[in-house]
Formats: sequence, structure tokens, C-alpha cells
Amino acid sequence: DVDIDPVALADDMRASVTFQDQLSEVDLDKVLSLYGIDSEIVDSGKAYLSTNATAEEIAVIKAKTAEDVDTIKTAVQNRVASQLQSFESYNANEVPKLENPVIETAGNCVILCVCDDKGEAEAVIDSYTAAK
Repeated sequence: DVDIDPVALADDMRASVTFQDQLSEVDLDKVLSLYGIDSEIVDSGKAYLSTNATAEEIAVIKAKTAEDVDTIKTAVQNRVASQLQSFESYNANEVPKLENPVIETAGNCVILCVCDDKGEAEAVIDSYTAAK
């Protein structure tokens, strides 16, 4: 099974994917609270959020157990759905990114990247998940 370092993956996506906005690292506890994820089920993670001008964001959250991966993935999907609702009303340009985000799981990690070019994000993820 793939064992991914969520911090390294988040940093690599931040460095390799083209974003329109300035993404800043946000304290993991704040992000878990924002996403509605119980920190008890999280091993580690890292997230970058944009200014509220865009919907762009990166989150790589590693669950403590395989059983917790689905819980985290659902929370991430709910976060995207709620962002979609708010951006529909005040910044329609961001809607396509939110309708088609990168949400993947690899090992115990749930990976979210909201960006214009999904291919860039997927290439970074693949570099971590491809058989070494």
C-alpha cells in the first residue's frame, strides 16, 4: 500500500500547480474545523487556502486508519459542495473548479486540489502514487 507524506505532497502541489491566487498555509486544526473533521481520526496533513477571491485550495489529510479515510473524504466533498454554493452567488468564474475538483485517496491520504488545471495536480499526485 502507498504511504504518502501529506506535507511533502501538499508542498509539491503548491509549488508545481498553477494557481491564480496566493495560497497560504493554514493551521491544520483550523482546516479540520473548517472541514468538520474530528482531529482524533487524523494522523497528519497540510493545507493551503486561497484568499477568498478564488476557491483554490490544497488539502492533503492522512487518516490514522483505513476506516477513517471515507469519513475524511466525505468531509472534503462536503467542503467543496459548500464552497460551490457560496461561489455560485458571488464569483461564478470559480464554479467550474469546484464542480470538477481533484479529490483522490491514496493509502490513508485524502487529497484535495481545487485549481484550473487538474492535469497538473494529478501529475504531482501520480508521482507519489506510482509504483516506486
